[in-house]
Parts: sequence; C-alpha cells; structure tokens
Amino acid sequence: MKGRSYLCGFALALLLFICCFMDVHAENRISIDASHKYRGMNASFAKGYEPAVEKDTMLLVVPFLTEENMQKNQIRVGIDFEKQENGPFYYKNYQKQVKRQENGVYLYQCKLKLKKDRVNGQYPLHLWAEGKPKQQDEAIRQKFTIYVEIIDGISQASGKEVKDVIQNLKEEDNVMEEPAASLPEENVSQGDEKTSQPRLLVGKNSLQGKPLEAGSSQLWNFTIQNCSSYVSLENVKVTLLTDNRDIIFEKTAWYFEKVSKKAEMDLSQNLNIAKKSAAEIVPLQFQIEYEDSRGNSYSSEETVNLWVSQPQQAELSGLTFPENIYADDTVMMAFQIQNTGLATIYNAKVRLQGQGLFPRGELFLGNLEGGTSQPGELQVFAGTLDMDNQGNIIEGKDKYGDTEGTVTFSYEDEQGQVIEQTMEIHTSIKEPEIVELKVEKEAPETNQWWITIVAGIILMLVLVIICLYLRMKFYQRMRQSNT
Repeated sequence: MKGRSYLCGFALALLLFICCFMDVHAENRISIDASHKYRGMNASFAKGYEPAVEKDTMLLVVPFLTEENMQKNQIRVGIDFEKQENGPFYYKNYQKQVKRQENGVYLYQCKLKLKKDRVNGQYPLHLWAEGKPKQQDEAIRQKFTIYVEIIDGISQASGKEVKDVIQNLKEEDNVMEEPAASLPEENVSQGDEKTSQPRLLVGKNSLQGKPLEAGSSQLWNFTIQNCSSYVSLENVKVTLLTDNRDIIFEKTAWYFEKVSKKAEMDLSQNLNIAKKSAAEIVPLQFQIEYEDSRGNSYSSEETVNLWVSQPQQAELSGLTFPENIYADDTVMMAFQIQNTGLATIYNAKVRLQGQGLFPRGELFLGNLEGGTSQPGELQVFAGTLDMDNQGNIIEGKDKYGDTEGTVTFSYEDEQGQVIEQTMEIHTSIKEPEIVELKVEKEAPETNQWWITIVAGIILMLVLVIICLYLRMKFYQRMRQSNT
C-alpha cells in the first residue's frame, strides 16, 4: 500500500465537544448523558470518552436521555456529515431506531468506516435524535455536534509531503527514488543528515484525566517533545489558543532557539480556575512553528483537553425531631436540603436509622440545581428499645429510655460518585400514657307538660275573676244612679 505506511502504528486521538443546537420547541427534552459510563465506552463523556478504533473502524457510543417517555419507548438517531474534501469518514446512512433500556438510557452504537488516507485535522459529526413523546403527536428533535480530531493521518498537503521529500533527496543527492511505503516517519539517507519533516507530540501532561476544581490553582507540568532521533529543531514558536476565559494561564506563547533530538520543551505553568467556571471539558490548541537545521519551515498543531469540575456543596440543615416521644406514636422529622454550590446534585436521599425508631422508608428528593433548597419531612414510628430493625422483640432489654438515631443525607455528583453526610438526633422513648375518661351522668329529662296545663288553668281563673269583678262594679253603679 503505497503512501500509507505512515498511518500504521499510530493511535487515533479524538476530541469530543458536545454543542447542542435545539429546535425552538425542544427545550432540552433530549440530552446526552455525560456523567455515566456505558457498555462499549472507556469512560464517561465528562471524563474524556474516546471511541474505540480498530482496523480503520471507529465504534461510536452515545447515551441519550429524555425528559419524557417516548412512544414505543424508542427514538431515532442519525449522523449528518459535512462533506469536506479531505474528510476522514466514508459517508453512509447511520440512522437507527434506539430502544430504551431498563436504566432509562437510549444507547446509540454505530461503526464508522475511516479512510486509510485520512488527513490530519478536526472534523464535525452532526448527530440528531428525534422521537414522539407519549400523549403527543408532534415529534421533538435535538441536534448535537461532535468534533473529531485526527492526528495519525497525513498532513494537510494530502500526501505531497512524502513525494516532495523523495524528490528533494533525488535532486540534491542523486538518491534513487524509493516507494513511499519504504520510507520511515523520519527517513535518513545513507551517511547524510537530510530528513523528512520532524514530528512534535505532547510529552508530559500531569493533568491528563484529572479534574481541575473551579476556584483552585494548580501546577501544570506539560512538555512537547521533538520525536526525531536525527534532526534538531530551531526557531521553535509555540502558541496556546482557547476560547475558554475561566482558566487563567501564566503564559500563552513560548520561543525556543534550539531543540535537540528527542528533547522536550517545558511549557509548565500555574493555572488559576475561576470559581464560577462551568463543569466541562476545555480544549486547548497548541500551534507550533519550527525549522530544521537546513532552514525548512514546518508547522503543526496539538490539542489537549482539560477537565474542569465544580465542587459539590450541599448540606442537610434545619433538622428537627421531638425530644420526647411515646411508644406507638408516629412523629415527623423535618429538615431542609440546601445546595450552596453551582453544580447540580443528583438523586438526593435522606434516611434514618436508630434503636426503636422506624421511619416510613427512605425519602427521595431527586435533583437539586445549584443555589436552590428543598424542604422535606419523614414520618417516624416510635417502637420500643427492645426491638431490632425488623421489629422483633429482644429479650432482656429495657423498653423505654434515651436513644439516638443517625440521619444520612446522600447524593451523586456529575460523575455518579455518591457523597454522604451524617447527623445525629437524640430523643427519649416513653411509656404510653393511659388517660382515664370520666363521663358525667346527665340528669334524666322530665316531661313538663302538666306544668303548662296548670299554668293555663290558673290564667283562665284569673281572667274569669277579673271579668266577674268588673261586671259587679258595673251593676253597683247602675243601682246607685237609679236611687
């Protein structure tokens, strides 16, 4: 295979950045799970996932999450390519129907065929995912862009480099032209110092795979090595480029007058990360310009990823529980969860364990965004001190008295690691009080109808007497007037 032996023995380095381009109505209802590692992945996206490559084939694994249940529990995922002159991919249809797994993830997997004569550079893969939520006829569609950087191919000259080296050697030294496949990466003719382009690659990187915590300052030991065993370099200029403004660098440009064979250029420095820096992977690009001993000019690029993380700062506060409780009673334990950091916490839970204390399960609070709080209450049934965790009686132990419980607050960070905090509560379980209820006897009701009748009769007699009296007076007056 002429002109392709330069591709053998090198690894494929991939830089993945996720840039969401949402439809107006999508509202992030489909997203990529960057926190967890799944089958076929060497790491999560947050920890620098790199697709596996074997025999010019790249296995791409992308885990999708949806905020809503999709019809038939499936989504459709595909890839749109930017057709570039030196694109490394064979353009094919990679659309797939992806079923929802038991853990709620839609795991998209496909094999991308790579060209053997692929050219170094960064290339975008435009992924899209769409599906129809249940109880809704309109489909939602989400777009993502993944950038792939290839460094094991030929230079941007698209193969001219090898031919030019052979032609120069032939013209200057009358060296017989050989097939490109027989030339090593750094070719040396017999008894001469003429070489092909010397290569520069990253040597040491102390922060490879290590998180940079927001608000911290760290020493970065970093070198770029002259990989040539035959050629020294001169007038080397290195420039660091990045769009991120939350990482402050001491230096972004270096100059080295001469770099010996196999020597390393030390670019180490202290990095300061802003407190409000987003948790993300930050790409850094090193542009390198240099010359060989004969004055030939070259340029190359190296890309390095730094991983910025936000510290988790969540706590359980305002915990209240009665100082005295009675056996067989149900009481409430109240508290508040506060996320005082900038990073989201996931799967927040609160549980209680204590002798004689039986909570009604574990309280699940879900996810809390940075700077938010959420109240919670947990029902606790009061047993006795002689009960085990299953409520069985243990002989020989006191039933009532002081006890303590352990309240555990747990949550997960962006990498799925569980963080726990504990607090203690103290209370006293007392014997149930027996309250005697005294019921007063009510006087029996008597029937008073006869009183009403007697009163009526007396009233009538009084009226009759008055009438008779008035009539008698009337007749007396009449008699007196006649006489």
